Amino acid sequence: MIYGAYSGVEEFALDELQKMIQRYVPYVVEIRHAAEPLDQDANHVLVGTVTNNPRIADLAQKSAFKTPTKPQGYGSACFKSPWNGERKAVVIAGTDAEGVLYGVIDFNKRLASATPDDPTEMRQALDNIAEFNAQESPLIENRGIWSWGYVIYDYRRFLDNMARLKMNRLVFWNDVPPVNCADVIDYAHSRGINVVLGFSWGYDLSTLDPTSSADRQVVKDDVLCQIAQYYQHLGMDAIYFQSFTETANQEIGGKPIAVLARDWVNDIAGAVLNRYPEMKIEWGLHASSILENYKYLESLDPRIAIVWEDAGVIPYSYDPVTAGSADDLPAILNSPAATRAYSKKLATFRDHSEFAMVAKGWIQMRWRTESEHHGPFIMGERAPSFIRNRSRERQPRWDFVNNLWLQNYPETLRFYQEVRDCTSSKMTVLALIEDGLFEEKIQLSTALYAEMIWNSRRSIKDVLQQATNPYYSQIE
Repeated sequence: MIYGAYSGVEEFALDELQKMIQRYVPYVVEIRHAAEPLDQDANHVLVGTVTNNPRIADLAQKSAFKTPTKPQGYGSACFKSPWNGERKAVVIAGTDAEGVLYGVIDFNKRLASATPDDPTEMRQALDNIAEFNAQESPLIENRGIWSWGYVIYDYRRFLDNMARLKMNRLVFWNDVPPVNCADVIDYAHSRGINVVLGFSWGYDLSTLDPTSSADRQVVKDDVLCQIAQYYQHLGMDAIYFQSFTETANQEIGGKPIAVLARDWVNDIAGAVLNRYPEMKIEWGLHASSILENYKYLESLDPRIAIVWEDAGVIPYSYDPVTAGSADDLPAILNSPAATRAYSKKLATFRDHSEFAMVAKGWIQMRWRTESEHHGPFIMGERAPSFIRNRSRERQPRWDFVNNLWLQNYPETLRFYQEVRDCTSSKMTVLALIEDGLFEEKIQLSTALYAEMIWNSRRSIKDVLQQATNPYYSQIE
């Protein structure tokens, strides 16, 4: 293995590649930097970017493989070695560090799919890997998970599994950041994952009046205080908040919630951005309180990204089904076709603005027994035995939704295809996975989700084939 860099995201990529290749051979695989002399009598896997691995740059100049060009993209190929015609060379070249990682994941899946039934034939399977030449980059730029922080029980394994699914964004919500939040953020960055920290900006309608300027000032002062005390020094990639929009009502005090929330957010976020002009802000907005009033949000501060949820049936519904009951959803959201049409409106009504959403249909917290408000805590350092036991307890829900996703993922694939095709702006999709023990196991439905949002233009068959790749079970 010939590498260009061994730090940060590329360190994780090289580790993952070494683990996979080492499974196929009985000897220790040699890992050498690109600046070292080349053993021409060996098979080679060259990993890195055109910038940091001169051997990859040389092969690119000779047109031996397709050079990646788009952010997070990679080009990979297997061909007869240019240094020895009796050997093979594999190139995994990323546009950037994240692209290197995603190219490694793709190669690992390619190799895992050729794993023989007979363990004694592992070396032969590696030697006989077919020639290929591929180039990919994500169609949806930001792909990830939304969760409460305290139900992430092993943050390292959680983030590792996200990276293996080519996810690059984690939003987690706490009343205050965990004591080890900076460590979590650093580890996430080493896996190519941005961290967005969430907290409330005036949520509980039983304790505040959105029509009151005095109440808004109290919340604004609190938000500024919390950011100064807890957040501004952490190095997170954005702040995420929710306000008072999680309701089926569209008005408060005779005024549209869309108008009240817009003014509320413009005022508070404006104060935050005046103090922290480089800060990125994301607003979690429940479409159930907006519906056709979304046009009032055209005058929302363009620096604020809206993250939509509760905007229809699959992929917004808690169970991944294609129909809602008449009591649950209005007609404009109550079918897959209506959901697609509404989301395309949301994706295009703000010129050149990112479209972001929270997809549901997996697993959520045990709200009746375990949802808690808490002070500072240590995140993601639970005992392995607790995680194993909890995983067994939660598996029946996973079995239920995995089965539903197998039935209904083609409808969601169509959703992502149409929404992606209706806008050239950036997109963000987050899966609501709370207390799902994602760190313990990559479930089939999470792999389906990851494959759909990586490349929504794949065929139904290809998405399923990619999601069921044995690589995801081999890493457990």
